[in-house]
Amino acid sequence: MVSSAKRRPTRHKKTRTHISRHGRKRTVRRGKHNNHNNHNNDKEHIQRNNFYLWANHKWLNEVPKTLPRELRYIRPLDNFKLIQDEMYKNVIAMYHDYIKGHSHSRGHAGVARQMKNIYTSFLNLNPEPIQGHIEGFISMYDKMVQENNIYKFLGTMNQNEMIKWALPVVFTVFPDEYTPKHITPHISSPTLSLYDYRFYLEEKILEKQMRGVRLNVNTAVIRQHEQTGGGGGGRRGGGDDDDEDSGGPETKTVEYIEYKRRITRAFMKLIDDIFTKCLGPDYEKTHGVKAQDVFDIECLLMRLMNNIDTRFDVNYANMYNTAKHPDIPPHRVKNKIQNKKASSPRNCHNQCDCGDEGTGTGTSIQDRLNSPHYKHNIRGATRVLTGDAIELTEIDWREMAEHIGYTTGNIPRYFVSTQVGYLKSVMCLLKKEWASDKWKSYWFFIYFRQLIYFHDKWRKIILDFNDTLIRGKETHFPREYFPIVGLGYAFPKTMTDEFTRRYKNEEMVSKVREIGTTMLECYKDRIKNNAWLSAYTKKGALKKLNTIELRIGEANLSAPDPTHLEYDPKDAWGNLLKRSVQWTTYLAKHTGAVGPALSTEDLDVINWNTMKHTGYQSYIVNAYYTSQTNSIYIPTAYMHSINVQFGRGYEYDLASVGFTFGHEISHALHVQSRVYDYKGIIKNWWTQGDVATYESKIADIRRQYETISKKYGFIIDGNLSLSENLADVNGLAVCEDALHRFHDSVSNASSAPAAATSVSSSVSSSVLVSTDHIRAMSFQHFYTYYAIQNRQYANRREILVQVLTNPHLDLKIRTNVPLMRSKTFREVFDITKGDKMYSDEFDVVF
Repeated sequence: MVSSAKRRPTRHKKTRTHISRHGRKRTVRRGKHNNHNNHNNDKEHIQRNNFYLWANHKWLNEVPKTLPRELRYIRPLDNFKLIQDEMYKNVIAMYHDYIKGHSHSRGHAGVARQMKNIYTSFLNLNPEPIQGHIEGFISMYDKMVQENNIYKFLGTMNQNEMIKWALPVVFTVFPDEYTPKHITPHISSPTLSLYDYRFYLEEKILEKQMRGVRLNVNTAVIRQHEQTGGGGGGRRGGGDDDDEDSGGPETKTVEYIEYKRRITRAFMKLIDDIFTKCLGPDYEKTHGVKAQDVFDIECLLMRLMNNIDTRFDVNYANMYNTAKHPDIPPHRVKNKIQNKKASSPRNCHNQCDCGDEGTGTGTSIQDRLNSPHYKHNIRGATRVLTGDAIELTEIDWREMAEHIGYTTGNIPRYFVSTQVGYLKSVMCLLKKEWASDKWKSYWFFIYFRQLIYFHDKWRKIILDFNDTLIRGKETHFPREYFPIVGLGYAFPKTMTDEFTRRYKNEEMVSKVREIGTTMLECYKDRIKNNAWLSAYTKKGALKKLNTIELRIGEANLSAPDPTHLEYDPKDAWGNLLKRSVQWTTYLAKHTGAVGPALSTEDLDVINWNTMKHTGYQSYIVNAYYTSQTNSIYIPTAYMHSINVQFGRGYEYDLASVGFTFGHEISHALHVQSRVYDYKGIIKNWWTQGDVATYESKIADIRRQYETISKKYGFIIDGNLSLSENLADVNGLAVCEDALHRFHDSVSNASSAPAAATSVSSSVSSSVLVSTDHIRAMSFQHFYTYYAIQNRQYANRREILVQVLTNPHLDLKIRTNVPLMRSKTFREVFDITKGDKMYSDEFDVVF
């Protein structure tokens, strides 16, 4: 509720501005006594100062009282996650129908039986096989230590997708940044256990860094007060927008350090609990591992991540942003030495002088670093040639690749490194210490941590830490849905194809595509009418927009599901190991120097850190823009969302489907994606002057988001969420264009008969008033629907984790800031100076 001390005086003669597409304004004076009681003044105050809260106040208040317990695992709670729960129910029902219908059918009985085994193993999570896997890992580790082959150890560990994200050297395959529709090995740093890097800093360093700094941690979180509220407000009903007036959630260094101590103590207990369960209470004596060693290794890894190689490790934001950088993209560079193999995208990248063996043509590393292959690399995505890998990163790529699953004659000519400096530092260390007891503690922890997820009783240890303590969730992900994780990993194509077959609605697809096409046309008009872009950059932007592929409800996974693996109905972890080794070998076969190509859509099926689907599954409620294919993918599940309910008016359609398209289209022209051309190739299609102007414009938007976030109690790095924030701002602006276009077409249609007859000027004037009034009311409905679509219920602890780890900010901020940058919004709701929704910044970049 809003404090009465903060209320604005009652406005007895308030006016509302009616807007038209062409800038005509008409004002209507409101009556002195029309609905101006205290209740309406409270609502009006909220509307002018926190539009998101005004639109969602009732919902945010009712959520804690009405949300069924079985849905309380959904945190933060929003419209998309609610419909995702329905889709999970549909997937489970689909599985049962599939098994029932295919158990005895020729050609499908084997698949149905294997799917049933996966489902059963994930539903029951039998404890019995876990001890065998613990002993198996210990035996494998001891054997590796005896062999003393770090490359074999890292290669073997990277075959386990469930744990490899925490390895010091992480092998993955991603779309090649240089060659469209090509998949390339990437080697990167790990994801650490704790979400805030400051947890790994020594307290004396932390005190020095934080002196006089407002934090992104609320005292309510630190003191563990009751976690209620929505949209990051910290109170029931979404919070008070006047937090900053009452001193705000300013946290002293000493309070944060106590919070840090509490989290790190809980993390140490987590490690101890895992070791105790897996190795026994005397694990230090019997196995030589210590909980403290695990934390010390993570602190060490965090420090090593600060080591950079200045020749390569620069952020994406600096790409093509200097006067000296050539406009010629790396794959277009002319080859001084003709090499047919090197010119093939399947072998390397177009016209690159890598040499037959991928060792470069120069006689020294310095000569090779001056070659086009290295000279025109993207900073932060360095293509390390196989022959240069040891010198640049201390990795013998040939040997490690063979242990991952590549054959001797099929090893890629290069891998992409996101941070060369880190890799060299950590590999120098590992070669000396990887078999020590200190590192042994870390290897055991990252394996056992994932393993206990699949033990019926022990999994509560990790869930209570990640979900309850860190994120403040009341309940965990439902066990009845957990088999979807296994089915989605073992049978991604079958699951996606079957869901699409069952739930794809061609009429719905047609309507969604129609709105998407409209949004594209409005975006093109916006680029054509842009005043600051040069003709050269405009041409590149329009070419990219003209060639964006809208993939609505399609299922295009190309990799076949394996049918030869005999899954055990009592061993979920063992089933995952089989599938992981098979899948890693399959990736190696399809990303080598020779062999069939693999679709980019077959990658990243599961994020094993969060246990969430992250790929192109048709049953996931989401939407994606992909730079390498210049396409927008709308899964079938999205079209069953409560956000997609045609028949409720054009304003609703725009606020839901329209905004989704506006947001995704915007990604094509912003931040990392803007450096890809219409073919998905990295090419500098911007003039240097336009780049400078662009960087200045997005810096203003970044600062505004950081400022608004601080007012709500969170210090954020605006760069983390910049891409999503820009997509929100532009997406809303394009929706406004589409709504103006709609009203213009209605006005033109209604004025045609009047033009053919003699109509008095008074009648024409009344038609104008009516049209402007309808337009204004229409925009009011649109903005309200937009805010409702973005409603979210979250506690402060959940928002705290989100702002540090997720490019998508708290939805309250994501709703209010784009509205503040809209001149039409300000006019429609008569927002005046002094209102917190007021802003003079209307630049939306494009």
